[in-house]
Amino acid sequence: MKAVMKYNEAPYELSIKELPKPSVQNGEVLVNVSSVGICGSDVHMYAGHAGYDWIPYPLTLGHEITGTVVETSHNTLQGQRVVINPYVPCGECEYCKRGEENRCDNNNFFVSKRAPLSLQYGFRQNGGMAEFIAVPEKNVVPISDDVSDNVAAVSEAIAVGLTAVDKAGTIAGKKVIIFGPGPIGLSVASLLVGLRAENIIMAGVPGDEKRLEKAEEIGVHHTLVTSDNLVNDLLGWNNGYDVVFDCSGHHSVPGNAAKVLKKGGQLVLVGISTNTFSLEMDQIVRGEIQVRGSYGITWDTFKRTLEYATDDAFPFERLVTGSYGIERAKEAFDAAMDKAAGKIVLKMNA
Repeated sequence: MKAVMKYNEAPYELSIKELPKPSVQNGEVLVNVSSVGICGSDVHMYAGHAGYDWIPYPLTLGHEITGTVVETSHNTLQGQRVVINPYVPCGECEYCKRGEENRCDNNNFFVSKRAPLSLQYGFRQNGGMAEFIAVPEKNVVPISDDVSDNVAAVSEAIAVGLTAVDKAGTIAGKKVIIFGPGPIGLSVASLLVGLRAENIIMAGVPGDEKRLEKAEEIGVHHTLVTSDNLVNDLLGWNNGYDVVFDCSGHHSVPGNAAKVLKKGGQLVLVGISTNTFSLEMDQIVRGEIQVRGSYGITWDTFKRTLEYATDDAFPFERLVTGSYGIERAKEAFDAAMDKAAGKIVLKMNA
């Protein structure tokens, strides 16, 4: 079978290789992969960016996976369209018992926080950018025929956004800013549209213009390119905001967020960066501003995302901006690196 592999951490090293078709072990299913979304983490690995020294190359990339079950011990799953959860949690730690599989480190504690040990396919085990993948039955989620392959392929990324959106509680009627119109920022925007936020602002940097146009197509109310007048520009639309989602990871965002948030407002940090930032403590204390981090998905956010995908109120279909066959994988990765205006999907059977 064909697979998209990265053999080492060298920038832009990527190959299409012939690998043996995986055999199915007890309790597993074999999935004929149809489509795989390219995630920001895939792009970081492709480009050899820092922060991914824990990846065990060589590795088949891809963790946003959809396909059809072609081999299983349970006839009920045979021929079923599914998505694959890339997390394999221990099921025993305090986090797993609370349904927080995205925090599972198999009962280990790390002073330096890292991607959870539960995050496996496309990171610590071969992922889905291949014609077939074998995974435990419990890692597949059946999907409705109302959900297209494109949406199914990016549903894990949308679920990352939903994990973040959940941190803000009820969304309906709130005024919200999203910094960073990349794939996760756009996913957050699509969720906020469906959940009926009152006013949604998307902010990007110079070069993000096409992505900001995509945000408006999704249903964001206003967009802007950041400038020295950013705070005043934002307050020109609303007299304070309830929530700020930072999907950019830029160190300037938390300070600006503290200025535009209402008292009691929430700052949810989603973008991953090794940057440090500073905040004036009195502003956080006197404003009773909550600062929360958000990472990955849980079973709950993944399944709810797939439920939302059957509701026309959620404009998930518009998130996908291009699709490529497996033979054009390098071209697809380059497009994703070049600030594509939405999600890029690889078609394994094209």
